[in-house]
Amino acid sequence: MENEKIIENMGSGGGQITVVLYKKGYAVKRYCGAGEQVLIPSMIDQKPVTAIERKAFLSCKTIKGITLPDTVEEIGDWAFAHAEQLRMITIPHRALTKGKELFLGCKRLREIVLCGSDGYSDCGLGRMLALAVTVLHDYVLFDPLEVGMDEWVRRWDEKLLDLIELDDLDGFEELWTCGEEDYEGKDYDIQSYPVEKRKMKLRVVYFRLLHPYKLSEDMNSRLQEYLRRHTKGTQTPEAWELIIEEHPQELLYYQVFAASGGITEQNFDSLLEDLRDGSAEIRAYLLRYKEEHFAPKDVFASFELDW
Repeated sequence: MENEKIIENMGSGGGQITVVLYKKGYAVKRYCGAGEQVLIPSMIDQKPVTAIERKAFLSCKTIKGITLPDTVEEIGDWAFAHAEQLRMITIPHRALTKGKELFLGCKRLREIVLCGSDGYSDCGLGRMLALAVTVLHDYVLFDPLEVGMDEWVRRWDEKLLDLIELDDLDGFEELWTCGEEDYEGKDYDIQSYPVEKRKMKLRVVYFRLLHPYKLSEDMNSRLQEYLRRHTKGTQTPEAWELIIEEHPQELLYYQVFAASGGITEQNFDSLLEDLRDGSAEIRAYLLRYKEEHFAPKDVFASFELDW
């Protein structure tokens, strides 16, 4: 078409970006290529890139990172949907006109970075924004100007509570009725499905407790209670299993687990046994925790006389 133009991707891995004249500038119509990083310029032929068209990056399987310029004002429906390897995207810190299900199927998306927001990632807000659209499924939270505000954080935490209160079999019937029960893998087995669902919830709970930005005392207590509900020794011990499987060397996870009350006199020996081949630092932490919290009481101390 006459108003289309093809430019080279400025990010690593190459590829080409098709742009089209749109209003007073250009819109990205489609990316083609096998690059891992896509960097979109802010200006083309002295005209700003102001929009990402619908399905512009649909099913781009190799892309791990996308950087949008701060000139972008609009993002169309399903713009990045099913970009299965997408880990990080940088977006403008401005009001955006946004379409439907922008990140549908982007299960590996870990962070949405706002241009020029110092300290944003340190607070975990970039991860919170990514979780808002991939796990909490709330595009109202996809608002660059509201991210981190009191009301935004309150809504995010409410959505997290909604998530953990969902039945662990929620969604399984839909897979089954669609004929997907014959698929292989843990997501399609009725025994494994609720286990994986709880682990998904617990990943978000651990993240939030590790990044307590504007976390209320009530919310903190409710998340800790969820961890306790799934500690070792219960019928659903995924809070402990998740650490052993995914974060065995990360002391902070053990500390959050302990702070929630997940370590008890009853399960302590079992926890320590699970760590028999673990790091000396982690084992020392558990032993120190036992000494500080479960030290045997001297029953004769109460009979001492003050002479």
